[in-house]
Amino acid sequence: MPAVSVIIPAYNAEAFLARAIRSVEAQSFRDFEIVVIDDGSVDGTADLARGFGSVRYVRGSHGGEAVARNRGLEEARSELVAFVDADDEWLPEKLARQIEFMQKLGSSFSYTDSYIVGDGPRVRYSTLARPRSGEILSSLIDDWLDEAFIIPTDVMASRTLLQSVGGFETGLPTASNADYGLWLKLALRGTRFDYLDEPLALYYRGHASDSSDAVAMVERYRLALPYFSSTYAFPEEAQARIARVLGRSTTTLAVELLKQHRFREAVPHLRRSSVRDFARKGRLFVSRRLMPMGG
Repeated sequence: MPAVSVIIPAYNAEAFLARAIRSVEAQSFRDFEIVVIDDGSVDGTADLARGFGSVRYVRGSHGGEAVARNRGLEEARSELVAFVDADDEWLPEKLARQIEFMQKLGSSFSYTDSYIVGDGPRVRYSTLARPRSGEILSSLIDDWLDEAFIIPTDVMASRTLLQSVGGFETGLPTASNADYGLWLKLALRGTRFDYLDEPLALYYRGHASDSSDAVAMVERYRLALPYFSSTYAFPEEAQARIARVLGRSTTTLAVELLKQHRFREAVPHLRRSSVRDFARKGRLFVSRRLMPMGG
């Protein structure tokens, strides 16, 4: 049995899947398996994945990333699992450093920093989304809309733990936020989230497969949070936080529409926004501008 199962969900990922697989093959820690879950691709993903002798290829029907990741949890042979999105990659010490970190802490869930790679210079993800550790339910509710501080490519965790809460969320009204749902379920369970302050992955943005439209992301969030609120057993105090955040999301949506010069669409959201929420957005913008951006 390998020490860790590396799960790569892939849908029409022919253009970049090889890069992700090679980054796992290049790890200094060698005791792993690579499981590629093909989410019903119609391009050359299948042939590409089968061309790697290191890969165990599993094909499913198209159900979305959450279904594919959960299938990966079912197929994994190791108790320890890690995820790489097909369009991302790891740096060579990712497995070695994260496994050592988790063993030292007795951790069941950890995540690392990463570099964002786009059109400009690469920057550390933590400069845009401040990491949190420990019991983080309040932060997941209060801050996630502006700072989604955990991405699956950075995560390593106990397979039993993830499956004990139902894995990635598959019941959402849109395909987005399935990972957020899992982090919420884990936080409600009282899971300790451990953060390794080292950039050990490359998180690619700006290609056709990513969800970089900020307006669409906010709109999907505004659908997801009521679903979580009605489906998960949040305590009363957390429900109050959710209500406040949903109100604040009106301001966030207005700001993102204004950035895209969609002024007419922004007007009704502006009318429902508070001065306090606009001030909060301004403080967040300034804090990001003042953060060091280098690696």
